[in-house]
Amino acid sequence: MDRTILVGVDGSTGSEDALRWALREARLRARPVTALLAWGNDGLPREVFRRVVRADHETLETAATEALEQAVERVGSGDVDVSRLVVEAPPLVALEKNWTGAEMVVVGSHGHGPVHRVLAGSVAQGAVNHARVPVVVVRGSTDRAPRPDRRPVVVGVDGSRNSVGALRWAAQAAALRLAPLRVVHAVGRTEPLYPGLVISGQSDLLRRAQTMLDETVAKGLHHASEVAVDTVVTAEAPASALLREAADAQLLVVGRRGRGGFADLLLGSVSHQSILHAACPVSVVHDEE
Repeated sequence: MDRTILVGVDGSTGSEDALRWALREARLRARPVTALLAWGNDGLPREVFRRVVRADHETLETAATEALEQAVERVGSGDVDVSRLVVEAPPLVALEKNWTGAEMVVVGSHGHGPVHRVLAGSVAQGAVNHARVPVVVVRGSTDRAPRPDRRPVVVGVDGSRNSVGALRWAAQAAALRLAPLRVVHAVGRTEPLYPGLVISGQSDLLRRAQTMLDETVAKGLHHASEVAVDTVVTAEAPASALLREAADAQLLVVGRRGRGGFADLLLGSVSHQSILHAACPVSVVHDEE
């Protein structure tokens, strides 16, 4: 059975953007989609409340099922096989119970009901921290079709095992989209005690960073010769560099944790800033596998 793309839906505009993105990705990857709506005692999607003000458990579950069905109908599944899954549980728990073996998890950048405050990380950051599959947080406009969109796929690397995995995932995503791949390494700004020494040594630092980046690209992309690749080495802070490079990208990819310029990614120094501020969908890749 093909691995599914699991997407969280709650009837909000943000979650329908996520569903729309997941359906396009499913067409590129020839994968089915599982649309999941979670509901429980800690809150209900507004769409469910509009249908049921005072109801018993069975009626609430029916309303949740109808809300999910209408969300799928509004987006339009086309030729993609879409399974509907309604789960009585908090949204992150519901996703966690169903993401094992999935191709990826997709969530919106904002929602309502039990998927509220995803920008603050209640669902998206929880999925990023715990899922062992790539997690895509859909931000920005989803109006453009993936082909013939020539905007690049942008990926941040630092030479770590985790960033090599992100690089390979990003290369696959670029190949599927017939898009170029932009590989970014940010050395990171410091506040020097002796600016003259830093200036004199910066060119050497950037040369060494470029060498490391070239070696990482050669290691990670030796089977991806069909992808057009350009590299960017910068002295900027990692999050700032990635947000700038992703300003006109169709996808930003980062590893969940790294070293050097991308250290402490698990704690949100880069992934959290990307999820909050990127102008395009953000994919967080767990590890090299």
